[in-house]
Amino acid sequence: MKQETGQVFVFPNPVALVAVADESGNSNLITLAWVGMASSEPVHVTIAVRPQRYSHDLLRSAGEFTLNVPSAEMVERVDYCGSVTGRDHDKWTEAPFTREDARRVSAPLVAECKYALECSVVQVVSLGAHDLFISRVLVAHADDSILDPHGHVDFTKLDPLAYVPHEYRRLTGETLYRYGQSLRDRKSQG
Repeated sequence: MKQETGQVFVFPNPVALVAVADESGNSNLITLAWVGMASSEPVHVTIAVRPQRYSHDLLRSAGEFTLNVPSAEMVERVDYCGSVTGRDHDKWTEAPFTREDARRVSAPLVAECKYALECSVVQVVSLGAHDLFISRVLVAHADDSILDPHGHVDFTKLDPLAYVPHEYRRLTGETLYRYGQSLRDRKSQG
């Protein structure tokens, strides 16, 4: 029998390095795990940020950001960017990460991340502890080294981080089942 619990999580969560820039071109990085897909056509993603975070006001005023997907080998630097504030630290230098110009937004891409999205905020919803930034994806970037022969991102080559309560985890990449396979299997059993 299931018991009630005070621990409420949906997991695992993808881990992202979100970059945002102010009107003077100063930029900051924030590590987020409250990240998700919101719509596939047109493509929208969401990020949730606490209002007291330094990047929150930057995001509100800029209205755009880059969402960069770090690999598991970057875990120490990613954790650092989520553990110190941009008010007092230059995370780009201290982590360190390299800025790369984006095509459509003022925020830089993280050069070390092999997959990244340029995003424009379309709505901010205050939900309590976090504000949800609903954002349209303007451009997706993928390094050739993580693409399969069909030009799709091979997530085993990307080796993204996942977050479960208080821990970063590596995804194994093992395919257990394909979407819609149950219907195909039932048809073939006839």
